[in-house]
Amino acid sequence: MELRRNCLVIDDDKIALKLAASCCHELGLKVYIADTPTEAVDELKRRRYELIVVDHHVHGISGCEILDHLRSHVRGAAIVVFTSDTSDATRAMYEARGAMEFLYKPLSKPAMHFKLKMLLDRVA
Repeated sequence: MELRRNCLVIDDDKIALKLAASCCHELGLKVYIADTPTEAVDELKRRRYELIVVDHHVHGISGCEILDHLRSHVRGAAIVVFTSDTSDATRAMYEARGAMEFLYKPLSKPAMHFKLKMLLDRVA
C-alpha cells in the first residue's frame, strides 16, 4: 500500500482554501488546512508535510514570515505560493525560502491542478 503524501494549505480566503484543498485531494494527497498563522504553526509542528501551499498574505502576516518562523519544520517540503503579486522581488523572497512554484491569483482549478501535478512529478 502506497502512503499518501501530506499537504498543508495555508490561506485565509475560504474560497481559495477550498479550491486548493480540493485540487490537492484529487491529486491523491492527504490534505490538511490552516486559515490562520497560528493554525499553520500548529500543523507544521504536528506532522511532516511533503507539500506546503501558502498564501502571500494570511491575516496580515506574510507567507514568508510563516516560512521563516518554521524553517526547521518545512525542510524538504515542496513549497507553492499563492499570490497576485507578480513582482520579481516577491518571487525572489519566496525562492530564497525554498518556494518551487507560484500560482497567481485569480486562481483557476485547471491551472492549479496542472502546476501541482507537474511539481509533484518533479519531486517524487
